[in-house]
Amino acid sequence: MHSLALSTDQIVYALKEEAFLELRLPPASTGVGISELQWGMHDHPKTPAYWAAQSWMWGLEAPGHYKLGNSLEDEIIACLLGGYGIPAEVGIAAYERIRSECDGLYEALADEGFVLDLLSRPLEVRGRKVRYRFARQKAHFLASSFQALPEIDQGLPDRALRDGIMTLKGIGPKTASWVVRNWRDSDLVAILDIHIVRACEHMGLFEPGWTVERHYLAMEEAFLAFAELIGARPSLLDSVMWNVMRELARQPVIDRRLEPTADLPLFASVN
Repeated sequence: MHSLALSTDQIVYALKEEAFLELRLPPASTGVGISELQWGMHDHPKTPAYWAAQSWMWGLEAPGHYKLGNSLEDEIIACLLGGYGIPAEVGIAAYERIRSECDGLYEALADEGFVLDLLSRPLEVRGRKVRYRFARQKAHFLASSFQALPEIDQGLPDRALRDGIMTLKGIGPKTASWVVRNWRDSDLVAILDIHIVRACEHMGLFEPGWTVERHYLAMEEAFLAFAELIGARPSLLDSVMWNVMRELARQPVIDRRLEPTADLPLFASVN
């Protein structure tokens, strides 16, 4: 027997411009599509209902919050300098330095020595001096990318553009998808970062044994299908999952069933 909370529609509220908005979600015990996965409670992190609610609220408050620059070149710089092994704050600091130094003259970034010099200097992050890891490797990738970038048609459709960006040195499907999502607000690609992969694995969206190295496109299709089922824009869902899962990873290990809110935002106030 289902409790009343599990068998009635869920209502999520948001405040925008002094008006209350509401999002109705299926009962927690309802299946998502034809799978055995249930919607779950909207105030329990990592449930489909939670991701739907958060994506909706973030879409009201800051729909383009994930954008890092104003051009394809900016996004390539930012995304190449971020990613695995680089704390987000360090990657952003490196990006801001390079963007400031080249001041829109992107052809300067084809000079590997120039880029290496910029990445080798200590960065200031949260009041501390830190060094950028992999400075030599990323300088090589960035210079090689900007040497080849003029050959890529920037007017290509989203997925074709991603394929083109993947021909640049040091850029795989995740980074290329990141660039396209940010620049185009694309809902046709997925950025399968470790945080997104963990969120999807928690819900059983991926087949056992799937890895981003070998099954990226299959995993992407599963993610995009899930986003459609819960009524979320993939571009927002991806970013919301990344932010929430990253924050959860920073918190002490506790039983989330006993503390469903986990100090994460569940109500949006939108100005």
